[in-house]
Amino acid sequence: MAILIFVALIIGTASMTFYNAWRRSTRAAAFLKTCQSIDRVMDNCVRNMIVFQWYDDIENRDRVIFQGDPDLLHFATLRRSYRGDRGALLFVRLRVENEQLIAEYSFYPRPHWAEEDEYVWEREVLADKVRSVHFLYALKNNSDEIEWDEQWEEYDSQSLETNSNITTIPLAVQMTVEWLDGSSEVWLRRAAGTAANTRMRDMRP
Repeated sequence: MAILIFVALIIGTASMTFYNAWRRSTRAAAFLKTCQSIDRVMDNCVRNMIVFQWYDDIENRDRVIFQGDPDLLHFATLRRSYRGDRGALLFVRLRVENEQLIAEYSFYPRPHWAEEDEYVWEREVLADKVRSVHFLYALKNNSDEIEWDEQWEEYDSQSLETNSNITTIPLAVQMTVEWLDGSSEVWLRRAAGTAANTRMRDMRP
């Protein structure tokens, strides 16, 4: 009887060890898959962010489709286009909703100043159990140094003409995702279309 109890104890301990290792492996694989999904959006979308202007009927002027808030990012990007596809432009919005990191996509211009219920987005859940997301935006100051701000300021055309350091979209975007367990991960990507020749200014003499 003592031998049987001892053998059963060894088997139970080994089974519990294997089960705990399996649970850790499953959690690690799920977290890796989540990080890969976020990496894909940061690499394919944020890294290819461009300046895209759209006419604002209310203000009667062209505005760049870009909204950079501490907890929301809305921008235009370029994507690889194939025959019969809907084009190379993609409009993206990243935010947290119901403890989920959501990526919303549209192949048609979605200006951030329009009414929320005016457009339909395609939605993708990038991560679950998310407490918050926080964005930082890189810009150049008057001393030609890089600064980070959590709120992106929209500049008018006159400011762009008089200050060569101003860009209509950030030089780079940093995104910090905080999970419900208190841990966090940081993603940083440089934007593509921040050069002066992307502002579509009239270059004629």
